[in-house]
Order: sequence, then structure tokens, then C-alpha cells
Amino acid sequence: MKKLILFLLLVIWMTGCGGEEAEKAEKAEGTETAQSKEMKKDMDEKAEEALDTDNLEDKGTDGKNNLGDMKVELSGKASIKEESVIIDGESNLLPGTFIYSSGVTDSGFASSNFINKAEVQGDGSFTFEFDGISKSTTVKLKLYNTKDDTKKHYGENLEKVTGPQKYKTENQGEFEVKTEFYINADMPMPYTILIEIPKWEKEPEDYGDANVWMEAKVDSDHRYLYFHGKSNLVEGTQVGGNLRKASGIIDAFSFGHTRVNPDGTFELRVPYHQLKQGMYMPIQVKPKNNSWDDFVSAYGEQGEKWKGNLVKNDKDDKYLEYIVEIDAPNFDPAEDVGLTVNEEEVKMQMPDHLLFDFDKSELKPEAKKILDKVIQDLQELEEGTNIQINGHTDNVGDSDYNQELSKERADAVWNYLKKNGDLNGLQVEKQGYGDTKPIASNKDEDGQEKNRRVEIVINPKETDS
Repeated sequence: MKKLILFLLLVIWMTGCGGEEAEKAEKAEGTETAQSKEMKKDMDEKAEEALDTDNLEDKGTDGKNNLGDMKVELSGKASIKEESVIIDGESNLLPGTFIYSSGVTDSGFASSNFINKAEVQGDGSFTFEFDGISKSTTVKLKLYNTKDDTKKHYGENLEKVTGPQKYKTENQGEFEVKTEFYINADMPMPYTILIEIPKWEKEPEDYGDANVWMEAKVDSDHRYLYFHGKSNLVEGTQVGGNLRKASGIIDAFSFGHTRVNPDGTFELRVPYHQLKQGMYMPIQVKPKNNSWDDFVSAYGEQGEKWKGNLVKNDKDDKYLEYIVEIDAPNFDPAEDVGLTVNEEEVKMQMPDHLLFDFDKSELKPEAKKILDKVIQDLQELEEGTNIQINGHTDNVGDSDYNQELSKERADAVWNYLKKNGDLNGLQVEKQGYGDTKPIASNKDEDGQEKNRRVEIVINPKETDS
């Protein structure tokens, strides 16, 4: 009873504490509570992470969805829209691990739009959301190895990790775990990119030998040349170069670089505007672009260990060069006219400013010289060849007006061609598409300029282009 009375008196006394002291006590209590909650949250997170790691280690890293397995897997899909890029990822990484994202445009500049990080959830999933883009970009997602528990599990330098998504870096004994995919901003949106786990072949028996060999096959679409290469070069070696004309002069803006995969293969993508007879691609390896440990150990700082028929000399500098000849159609369009190939389909793309004044569908006088060269090429085609003449605009202005203008421009081109050339044996269709079939983003003037065009399509894959 005495204890009860003392307790009640204490409560009454505390309740009676008013004014400044009570306010201070409340603030102190609130601060202590917030701090305690934050500490508890932090302790709980660390405890959960430690528990997850310990449990996975006890089970041989064979927990739910194989989370924590040393054979790391990163996959998923990227949804590409005009207004956003959303990545829905899947992995078997430890929950709480972070993935870092970055991007590099075709011109080689880092894209701040893609710099971010995402936390791996309890089921191994992760999500990124970025603003829409107007420039084609290679996006990289890699394991963010900065947390102590991540380093403990996967290794200080990710040396414990296995699998096809573990790559060597320029520092001996250090690795990165990553996946990459390419967003083509010129593709009609929306579209989806699958992020897949690569399957490497067995590395060549002479992997890393100083007598280097390369081979490559090439195919194309209407935007890029794709070189699918094999070699015995060490993983991570930078290869690439600039497309060249028959004269040896470089073709402006038609260049690309990539790195050799763990099995010696490489995939090189090179943008192009116009294919001509005699073009070739020199795929080169230069020591100045490969000054890292594995490369230097295999080939020397200046490539002095190299031997074989790929070795070239530029004054005192050595480099490797493998020539890929490009199979181009036997056409000779005007310099500013695009000539692209996708299997048997050939496109001549003529920017509207070469043919028409702004908002007009009457041919300019100088357009006739361009179309006369087109006539020469079309007259060489076999009788019965299918041809499409398609007019296109950007998305500025009224859609119905753009559609009609594009149709009138396609008609104007065909009327000139048939009047001035012997094209009766060709199967010709003409159509105006307005702004419905862009080949570039309409977000900026450069993209809009590309979209304003008249195309002549030879052997079209689709009857409606």
C-alpha cells in the first residue's frame, strides 16, 4: 500500500510540472524517441542483413530464389517510352544489396539521366525509373559493392562471384558484376528490351597468345552495321575503329568501340548513313587505349610482344588491324542521300530540304540533279522489282495536314521519276505517312530534321513500308 501511495504521489507531482520544464522534458523525450527509433531501425536492418547472410551461408547460399548464390544473375526488362524508361529487374542478389546505374551516349558522353541506384528487394527484384531520352544510350547496371555486408559475402573486390556476368576490370584482381543493354532513341516508342544473361562460349585454346587473330561477320539494319567478332584477345581489350570509304578516307560519324568478352568474342555497333562500293571497316587494337594490367602482361605496354599478320606500325607505334569489307549495293546516290540496307531491302532516304522548300510540295530546281542520279540506279533494277516511294514528316503541326503534305511530296517525286526515266517495268507504290513513322525522336530539332524525308524503298520487307 505504501508503494502504491508513493507511486500516485509521484504521478501527481510529475503531472503538475508545467511551463518551461514540461516543454523541455517533452522535447527531450521526443528527441530521444526519434533517435531511439532511428537506432532501432538501423539495428533491425543490420540484424536482418546479418541474419540473411548467415542463413544463406549456413544453407550453402541456397535460400529462397537462390538469393545470395555466388553465381550472380541479373536480368529483367526495360520499357522504353517517350516520357520514361522503366527497368523491372530480377536477380539472385542478397536483399538490401544496391545496384548502380549509368549510361553512355553514342557520342561517348556520360548521361546524367541514368545515374542512380536501386535497392534489391526481398525477392531479388529491383526497379529503376528514368526520364525519357532523345539520344541513343548504352545503359549499365552493376553490383554496388560498397556495403560491408556485401563485401563480406561477395568479396572485397567481388572475387568470390562466379558466372557469366562477372567481368575483369583494368585493376588486377578487381572485378565488376554487370549487365548492359542499348536504348535506340530512334526506334518507334513504346517498345521493350529484354535484359538477358549472356551465354559465353569456351575461351580459345590460345587465349592471350601474342600471335593475335580476329574474325568477324557483319550484318546491318537501316541504322547500324553490326560486327560479330571472335578473337583470342584477352578479356576487356578495347577494339573498334571508323568506317572508311574505298579511298581510305574515314566516313564521318561512322565509328564505334567495344570490349572483348570473357570468351574472346565481341559485338561492335557502328552507325552509318550511306553505304558505297569499296567501303571497309578496320577493327583496330591500340595499346594507348588498353594500358591495364592483363593487357600489358600479355602484349607489353607498347604492344612489343605482338606478332603475326595483324600487327601494323604507325611510325614508332604498334597496333593491330583486322579489315572487314562491306558488301554495298551498286548504287551511286548524291552525297547527302542516305543509302541503307537491311538484308535485301534497300532504302534511299532524301531529307526534305534537298527536294522541297519549307511547307511546299513542288520540287526545287536543284532537286532534279539528285533525282536524276536516282533514276540511273533504278533503271538498273530487274523488271518487276517492287519499289515504294514514301513521304514522311515530323510531328509539328496538324497530323492530317502533315499526312496530306507527305503524300503530295511522294507524288511529286514519282511524277518526276516516271517522266524522266524508263521505269515502266518496276512495281511502284507511293504513300504519305505524315508523322506516323519517325526514324528519330521528335523531341529536338535534329530528330525532327531526320524525320522529314522522302524514302525510296527497294525490295521492301513490308508492303506498307
